[in-house]
Amino acid sequence: MEKFNKVQAKNLAAAQKLVDAYASSSEDEGELDEQKILDQLYKHYQPTSSGSSGKTASDKDAARTTTFLENTLHSGAATCLICIGSIRRVEPIWSCGSCYCFFHLNCIQRWANDSMMQMKVKAEQQNGNQGHYNHLGEFVPPKRQKSLHWCCPQCRKDYQPAEKPTQYNCFCGKEENPQSQPFLVPHSCGEICEKLLQPKCGHDCKLLCHPGPCPPCAQQAQVSCLCGKSAPRSMRCIDKQWKCQQTCKELLACGKHRCIQVCHRPGQCPPCSSKSNQPCECKRESKVVSCSDRKWKCQNVCGATFACGLHTCEKVCHAGPCGGGECPLEVRTCPCGKSSQMRPCSEAVETCGDTCQKLLSCGQHSCTQRCHRGNCISCPVRTKKKCRCGLHEKELPCSKEHTCETKCKQMRDCGKHACNRKCCGDQCPPCEKICGKQLSCNKHKCQSVCHNGPCYPCKLESQINCRCGKTRRSVPCGREKSARIVCLELCRITAKCHHAIKHRCHKGECPPCGQVCGLPNAASGCGHICKARCHEAVRVNRPAEASARPQTKKYEYKSLPHPRCEEGVSVTCIGGHEVATWPCWNSKPTSCQRKCARKLKCGNHKCSRVCHSVPNPQDMQQQAGCATCEEGCIIPRPTGCIHACPKGCHPPPCTPCGFVIKSKCHCGLTQLVYKCSEYFDEAGTVQEIIERRERFRSCGSRCLKNYPCAHRCMSICHSGKCPIPELCRKKVRIFCACKRLKQEIACDKHRAGQTSLECDSSCVAERTRAQAAELQLLEEKLRNEEERNRLELEKFEQKFGKRKHKERKTIDVGPPKTKMNWQRTAIYVASAMIVLGAIAVAFYADS
Repeated sequence: MEKFNKVQAKNLAAAQKLVDAYASSSEDEGELDEQKILDQLYKHYQPTSSGSSGKTASDKDAARTTTFLENTLHSGAATCLICIGSIRRVEPIWSCGSCYCFFHLNCIQRWANDSMMQMKVKAEQQNGNQGHYNHLGEFVPPKRQKSLHWCCPQCRKDYQPAEKPTQYNCFCGKEENPQSQPFLVPHSCGEICEKLLQPKCGHDCKLLCHPGPCPPCAQQAQVSCLCGKSAPRSMRCIDKQWKCQQTCKELLACGKHRCIQVCHRPGQCPPCSSKSNQPCECKRESKVVSCSDRKWKCQNVCGATFACGLHTCEKVCHAGPCGGGECPLEVRTCPCGKSSQMRPCSEAVETCGDTCQKLLSCGQHSCTQRCHRGNCISCPVRTKKKCRCGLHEKELPCSKEHTCETKCKQMRDCGKHACNRKCCGDQCPPCEKICGKQLSCNKHKCQSVCHNGPCYPCKLESQINCRCGKTRRSVPCGREKSARIVCLELCRITAKCHHAIKHRCHKGECPPCGQVCGLPNAASGCGHICKARCHEAVRVNRPAEASARPQTKKYEYKSLPHPRCEEGVSVTCIGGHEVATWPCWNSKPTSCQRKCARKLKCGNHKCSRVCHSVPNPQDMQQQAGCATCEEGCIIPRPTGCIHACPKGCHPPPCTPCGFVIKSKCHCGLTQLVYKCSEYFDEAGTVQEIIERRERFRSCGSRCLKNYPCAHRCMSICHSGKCPIPELCRKKVRIFCACKRLKQEIACDKHRAGQTSLECDSSCVAERTRAQAAELQLLEEKLRNEEERNRLELEKFEQKFGKRKHKERKTIDVGPPKTKMNWQRTAIYVASAMIVLGAIAVAFYADS
C-alpha cells in the first residue's frame, strides 16, 4: 500500500509538472477576434460583387488567401518542420517566399548553417579527386561541385548564403521585431502590404501585412478585348485580357486564307490549318499538306551525277542544283591528315609515309606507327599508375587501369556507415540501410534510407477531442498535446468578471476578457463610463514565497482599479486661440504654445510672446501681459527713396524725407542739389512726375550732344537722345567729283540726298588734258625703257657672242599693224583710278 501511494504521488507530481509547463507555454496565447481581424485586413480590398452568378478563378484565389489567414489566427496552427514544435505568436519566425511555410528563426538559421557546412566539407573531400578510369578503361570525370547554398525544408527552394535570415521581420518586411497585438495577425506590423501582385499588373496588395500569398488584384480597369474591336468595358484587373466573340478574319501568311480564330492579339494568328497540294523541295512528289508546311521533304535520295561521272549526290530531297557540279571527293587527305592533294575521285588515297602522331585513347601519348588506315593500336607505353583510391602504385601499360584490393574506410553520405568498397576512389555510393531512429512522436521509428540530419515527422495520424467533447480532429502523430481543436461551441466555464462568455471552447484556462469594462469610472469620479479593457479579473504572478510551495499555481486573478479616464473633453487654451480635445484626466487649460498674435497699439505688429494668460481671451487687441513693440518704422518709403524713417514704429503716414541729393545734370557739367522728398514726390499723373523729375536733373544750359548729322543739339540740357534732329538747318559745303566746283547748302537738303555737284564742261576738259599729259608721260617712260633694254642686249652679245653678226637692214614695207598693248592699257586704267580717288578724298576732306 505504501508503495502504491508513492507511485501515485509520483504520477501526480509528473501530471502537475506537465500542466504547469503547458500553462507557461500558453500564457501568451489568448483568443483572437478572428472575424474582426479579417474584416480589418480586407477593409482596403474590394472583392467582386456577391450578386454575380458563380465564382470566378480570382474569387477562388481570394478564398484560398482567406483560408490561409483563418488557419494562421489559430493558436498553435503553425508547426516548425525542423524542431516539430508549435510556433507561438510571440516567437520570432521566418517565412519561405515560395511555399509561405513558417519556421522558428533560430531553427532556420541552424538549418542554413548546417546545410552550408555539409556542402563545404563534401567539397573539401572532393578537391583531391581529379577523375579516374573505371574497369572498362573509360575516364570518369570528377563530379561538378555545386555552388554553396541552402534550401527551404519544405519546398526545397534554393537560397544563397547572403539570403540567410539574420533578423525577425514582419511578413511585408517593413518592421523589425514586430510586437504581438491582439487586434492584428500574429507576426504582422499592421501596415498595408504593398507587395506587387502576381501576375504583374502594376498594382500592389491592399491587405494589411499578412502571411501567405496575396489575393488577386481587385482594381477595376476600362479595357477593350484582345483584338480591340469591342468597346472598352469595366473589368477586374486580373481579368482585363478578355475575348469577344468576333472572328479575326485577318489574311494569314499563306496569302490565300483568312484567320478563323476568335478574338486574339493582332499579329498572333495561328498557322494556317487549310490543306493544299504542294510539291516537295526536289519537285519529284506532291501531296496534300497544310498551308503552313508548304516546304516538305520526301524520302527520295537525290542521286544526281557529279561531273566525275562516278559518284552521285547522297542528299535526301533538297532544293537547288547539284548534278554536273564538281565532285566533293576530289580533294582528299592521307589517313593521318598531314598532307592533302587534288586527285581524281576514282583513285585510292595513298599513305604519306610520315609518323601518324594521332592522340591515343589514353589521352597522353601519340601513335608512333607510320601513316596507316584504320584505328590506332592501344597505347603500349608502360607507366607507373596509381589505383583509384591512390594507396598503391604499379607499372602497367598506359591503356590499362590499376585497381587494388584495399577496402574504402570513408564514411558514406549518411555520416554513420563506412563504404567498405574495394578501391573506391572517393566515389562512395549512397547508403542503403534503414535509419531506424526514434521519431519525435516517441511511438514509431524512421523507415527512410539512412540519412544525415533530423528525420521527417511521423506520417501517421491520431484522433483528439475538444474540451466539451463535441468536436474531433485528426492530427499528426506526436502532436496530440500541442494541437488545437477549433470548436464552434461556446465555452462552458463560468466567467470571472461581470461580462457574458463570448469565446469558443478551448483547452486550458480561459483567455483574459477582451470586452470593454462598461462601468462608471470610480477612480477619477468624473462620471464617464470606463472604456478600457476588462480589468475585473486580471492574471498576475504570485509572490515568490507563495509560488515556491508545491502544487501551487504561480499566478492568481485580481481585480485592478479603473485606469485614468481617457474620455475626450473640449478645453480652451489660456490665450483663447484654439479649442482642443484633451483626455478627461488632463482637462486643464494650458498654453497652446502658439504665438499670441494680438494686434499691438502701433497697428503694424502683433504680440510675439507664446500663448499667455489675458483678462479677455476673446479680444484680439493688446492687453495686459502682451509685449510692447520695439521695432522700427516699416511703412514703405516712396519709390526710389532709400532713406529710412528716423522715428520708431508708428501709424502712417511718415514725415517727408529731408535728405539732400547731389547729382550731375544730364550733360554732366553742373552739380545739382535738391531734396529727396521733392524729387521722389508721387503726386500727379505719371507724365507730370516724369516732367518734374526731368526739370530737377536739367541745368538749363544748351545741350552738348551732337545730332546724327554731326551738328550740335539746339535744345537745353535733357536726358536721352536729342529731340527733333530733322530740324537742323546749318550750312554744309558740297563739291563736284573733281573738287573744282563747290557750294553751301542747308543740312536738311544734304540729309535728303544732295551730297555732291555735277561737273561742267570745263571740268571735263581739264580732266581730259590731265589724262592726256599723264598718258604722254607714260609713253615716254616706255620708250626710254625699251631703248635701254636694246642697248644692254647689244653689249651682252658683243661680249659673249661667237661671231659678230651683221645687222640686217630693216625695210619698212608699209605702215605697221596696230596691235593692242594690254600692259600699257592696264597702266592707263590704274592711273585714271588713282586720279579719281585723289579727287574724292580731297572733296570729303573739304566738306
